Amino acid sequence: MTTTFAEPWPDGVIARYLTVAGATVDLTRRGEHADYRCTGCGYAGHRWVERVAREHAQGHAEKCRALPRP
Repeated sequence: MTTTFAEPWPDGVIARYLTVAGATVDLTRRGEHADYRCTGCGYAGHRWVERVAREHAQGHAEKCRALPRP
């Protein structure tokens, strides 16, 4: 069995936050902005300043209970 920690990050992911249920919220950069998406529930945010995107992604990860999608 491979864990989230041992798997390589998808291309373009610059930060990854682990959710309560073991999914991740992945942060990607597009030019001067950053996006994030939860691999469990699909919650996402687009075109944020990176610092704000990191705060939102981490905040979502702290609460999300959706299991990782296969």
